[in-house]
Amino acid sequence: MLISKKWVIESVTVTPAITLGGKTDTNYIALSGPESCVANLSLSFAADSTYVAGANGALCDMMADASVKTWKKEDNKIILSASPSAPLFFDGKKLTQTTTTQQNGTTYTFVYTYKSK
Repeated sequence: MLISKKWVIESVTVTPAITLGGKTDTNYIALSGPESCVANLSLSFAADSTYVAGANGALCDMMADASVKTWKKEDNKIILSASPSAPLFFDGKKLTQTTTTQQNGTTYTFVYTYKSK
């Protein structure tokens, strides 16, 4: 199910709402803009347990990482070598990943949802 499909970002929700460029929203892609790296994230999984993560936005070559990354599946959990503490969850149709970050004393939770293309 995961292999031989390209998984593209569908949504990124942040709670509580965050302010970027004078706008406040929970839709992180809308805040970042359609050409941003976050709006163009993708994942591809290979049968040999390697994967490629990328983004094709205007400034995303700065995110390029040529190192070999691996993945493993444990039930509905997909664990990526680059972020083992933030696994993805696969419900049969979509992948979701939750991360948190601290900024100015506030903890923000980001939920990334990927769909197959």
